[in-house]
Amino acid sequence: MTAVLARIFRHPIKSIGTEDLGQTMLATGRSLPLDREWAVLNDRAKVARLADGRASAWGSKANFLTGRAGPSLMAVTASMQADGRLRLHHPDLRQLDIDPEDPADQAKLVAWLRPIWPADAPAPTAVVRAPGQPLTDEAVPYVSLIGSASLDDLSARAGTRLSPRRFRANFWIDGWAPFAELDLIGRRLRIGGATLEVVERVGRCRATDANAESGARDIDMLRLLQAEYGHTDLGVFCTVVEGGPVARGDRVEVL
Repeated sequence: MTAVLARIFRHPIKSIGTEDLGQTMLATGRSLPLDREWAVLNDRAKVARLADGRASAWGSKANFLTGRAGPSLMAVTASMQADGRLRLHHPDLRQLDIDPEDPADQAKLVAWLRPIWPADAPAPTAVVRAPGQPLTDEAVPYVSLIGSASLDDLSARAGTRLSPRRFRANFWIDGWAPFAELDLIGRRLRIGGATLEVVERVGRCRATDANAESGARDIDMLRLLQAEYGHTDLGVFCTVVEGGPVARGDRVEVL
C-alpha cells in the first residue's frame, strides 16, 4: 500500500488549540509555519516578555500553560481566519476571535483561559511570540510525525477510539504498519515537495491523558504505552532538509 499524508495539524498557540490544515509550505531547517508561534507565560516563568512582545528566549514547557498541567486546554480547537485573526473554540466557553499580536486581544485570551485553568496551577500572565524559533517542547525546530496505524493499534488496546488531537503531531501518515515510523530513525522521507530526516522518537507526557473532545483526563496514557509496548513513545521528530509544499493526499516515500 502506498503511504500518503492523511492529516496536517498545527498549533498556533502552544497547547491551546489544534488547527487542521489542507496544505502548507515547509522551509529548510524550520518547523511548520505558525506552529507554536505563540505561548502563554505562567507566573513562575523564567522566560520574560520583551517590549516587542517576543519571548526573551526559548524555554521549556514549565514556563508556559500546557495540557500536562491543565488538561482542559486539550479540548481547544483553532482556525486562522483570512484576516489573520485566530478563532478559538472550547466546549465549555464562548467562541473567541483574537489577533495574537494585539495586546488587548492577548488580555482577552488570558481572561478566556482562566475558567478552564486549574486554580492550583501557576496562573497565566501574558502572551509571547516565539523568539525566532517555535515554542515547542524541544529547543530544535522539528516537525513531528505519526503513522495512523500506530494510533489505530493503540486505540484497540485502549478499548476506545483515541483522537489524533491528543498527540499534537504535525503529520499523520496512512499506509504504514503500526509503529513503523519508530524504525525510520536516520532515514529520509519525501512528502510532496519536501524532504524530511527522521531524528528521534517522541516521548509522551501526561497531556495525552486528556480527551480531546471534553478536556477531561480519561486514560493513563503513559501506563498504557508502557504496559502494551514497553516504552512511552509515540511518533517521531524530523528535521526539514529540503523545503517545499506538502498537502493532504501527497505520497510519502522512504528514501
